[in-house]
Amino acid sequence: MTSTTTYVPYDPDLERPKPDEDTYIDKIVGSLRGNNERAYRKTKRGLRDAHAKSHGILRGTLEVHDELDDELAQGLFAHGGRSFDIITRLSSTSGAIRSDQMRGVRGLGIKVLGVGGERALPDDTAMTQDFIMVTHRDFLFADAEAYYKRGMPTAWALARLPDPALKIGSELLAGVDKRLLCPIGRPLPESLAVFVRPNTHILGDTFYSSAPLRYGEYVARMAFVPSSPEVHALAGMPVDDGTGVNAFQDMVVDFFSCHGAEYELRVQLCASSDRRWIEDATFDWPEDVSPHRTVATIRFAQQDPYTPERRAYGDDVLSFNSWRGLDAHRPLGSINRLKRKVYDASSQFRHQVNNAPMSEPADAGDLPE
Repeated sequence: MTSTTTYVPYDPDLERPKPDEDTYIDKIVGSLRGNNERAYRKTKRGLRDAHAKSHGILRGTLEVHDELDDELAQGLFAHGGRSFDIITRLSSTSGAIRSDQMRGVRGLGIKVLGVGGERALPDDTAMTQDFIMVTHRDFLFADAEAYYKRGMPTAWALARLPDPALKIGSELLAGVDKRLLCPIGRPLPESLAVFVRPNTHILGDTFYSSAPLRYGEYVARMAFVPSSPEVHALAGMPVDDGTGVNAFQDMVVDFFSCHGAEYELRVQLCASSDRRWIEDATFDWPEDVSPHRTVATIRFAQQDPYTPERRAYGDDVLSFNSWRGLDAHRPLGSINRLKRKVYDASSQFRHQVNNAPMSEPADAGDLPE
């Protein structure tokens, strides 16, 4: 069975980098290294330059749906009924360890285990597939140049300013947005709006890849969507101000002490060869042209997602990189080419200063109880 919509076949020529892209990427890597080094001097611990604080490390399964349409049965999802063990990490976007009362972007890293096949990078010998997602549908900056010119001040602030200063700035922006900008139909740009939206329960949030990747013979974006009643009921649930600096961790631990959870993994296939669909990560792929469609179910059993041993493994040993995976799911576009260098440089520094092994889990048993 095949959809009647015409989807764009994958072709390396879909990517069209700007001539000066590498220059901007090198500048960004250098600036973020400065944030890494400053954090280490302050805390005597190597931190990720983004998503430094984890809220739970979960063991689960990814089950590919049977009888997918031809264009959906691609790459990792080519064989219906197949099940993979996964390890996931929930986090916040800041490169500093901050109170969970701070508004902002949340992250989800999914590591699929036991994945064989041609790799996206020739020197990658792992048997894992990483998918990295965040709570904003489209990326906040179009490409590496835009990230350098407009995103680096945000990265600097998130890594260096104290919580009280960020909290005051967030509250001021929220007030300006609500009282002045929205009434005249000119709300804050998305790159600022994500930092003033109220906090919601992280297990009820929907996460997005926010940039395209190869999807076998096609190109796609991905989404991770709450589906079982217990987590679906958490969507949009506000986080009370009095729940403390580790509110998300407490919520995740409390939930999984007595519940399991299910989520749908959905893909949205590229339906246009317009350059913006690949190279402009802020461009919103219209649902009426190409809707998200479910390809797998992700299940988490009842567990303790934040034991001391599991937290240490998740924060010090475990790493996520969207370029660690199959060539059939090769990341595409400027933002992903930026991430290739940024993620590797951050991981190398963090593991080195923490004297932690750089190793990939062979099976779910490598994640401590």
